Amino acid sequence: MRKITVSLIAVCILFCLQIDTGWVVQGEQSLAHRFGQDCTIPTPPTSRISPFRQVIGSNDEGSHDKDNSTHQEWWYFIAFFNSNDSELKNWSMMVSFNQMALIDILFCAVFEDGTNRSYGGTITTWTGTLTAAKSGVNVSFLNSTVKGRYPQWEIYAEYNESHKGAVVVNVTYTAQSLPLWLFMNLGYNRSRSPLGHYCIITSDVQGTVTINNTTYMVHGAGYHEHSWVNVKQTNPAPLHHRFIERHQAISGDVPLWQLLLDAWDWTSIFLENGWNIFVAKICQQSPISRMFPGSLWVTPDGENITECRHFDFEYLETINTTIPTIEIPTKIHIKAFFVKVLLRNPSEGLVRLDLTIEVVNRGEFTWHDPEVSFGVWECPCIVEGTLSWGIHRVRLQGRAMLEITRAAMVPPS
Repeated sequence: MRKITVSLIAVCILFCLQIDTGWVVQGEQSLAHRFGQDCTIPTPPTSRISPFRQVIGSNDEGSHDKDNSTHQEWWYFIAFFNSNDSELKNWSMMVSFNQMALIDILFCAVFEDGTNRSYGGTITTWTGTLTAAKSGVNVSFLNSTVKGRYPQWEIYAEYNESHKGAVVVNVTYTAQSLPLWLFMNLGYNRSRSPLGHYCIITSDVQGTVTINNTTYMVHGAGYHEHSWVNVKQTNPAPLHHRFIERHQAISGDVPLWQLLLDAWDWTSIFLENGWNIFVAKICQQSPISRMFPGSLWVTPDGENITECRHFDFEYLETINTTIPTIEIPTKIHIKAFFVKVLLRNPSEGLVRLDLTIEVVNRGEFTWHDPEVSFGVWECPCIVEGTLSWGIHRVRLQGRAMLEITRAAMVPPS
């Protein structure tokens, strides 16, 4: 637990210290053409992103497992089947291959549009079930696999627990955007880094989804991320130190590690005009939420990015979960002012984002160890808002996948 704690604190510090580079204004117009859009819309001023943040190599995509380290790594894929030729129009899916220290997890779930119904779930085993090559993406978990290299990956994932519905996902992701590093964005083939996180903000996704032996053709937009953390193993803390930490957490005097532990909100947004938005933030319920900046990216084309680090991320509505001490948001308001873009491009005016995200379905995935309960909530959402600057005001509507990660101490029995 202490190893996981140290790794997460390191992630937060690096997240806070991530260096911003210069900004530049791009062209005035863009054409939204994906998924039935055919209209000319203004293009916002965009940030100049360092080239090192937009390139990955085969070693970056492969496994980062190291000897004598506590290792966590995941290859995560989501998609909205928002194309008109999809047989499951506006349904969504999530597949993730996870190594989580002592356990391996496969997430394979499909979410129905317009209801709170989902199919699939998680398969959890002791570590060793998931295998991954060092170069490129070649990951296997029982009968499920993901293979490929940027810009294309083939995913085959199956879940056959009868009470949740049998699901088979067989799709191809083809990147429609450059990679973008969130953590450890130091350049090409950073496989020796102890931690890292990069994502492909948007991809074209095509293939089939089978639910209870019925197969559907699907087509839409997807998002892919790859993250890892390695913490060098050391001698365990003395028993009395572990007892003190546990007592502090239960009594309400919460130590820093618990505040940082799995307390993140992530969302990938697919807009009807062809734009994409990505948001990552330490959860609002954590007392340190305002101490650390988040990351917010807006892109009209998958290459040009308008970036903001400090923004409001307010929970408007929350609900209880099956973990008694954890609530999760079901409605969120995001308000951002891109001040650094204005300072470098004053003639363009201040770029302002006003966005509301509302959960319309959710899947809950939990697991436990003797001391801590962990939860991941995957939540398809609807999105409405505006992005404005100068004389321009662009209305934003679309779909989003909100991922919520939380952990809580288990009360003494």
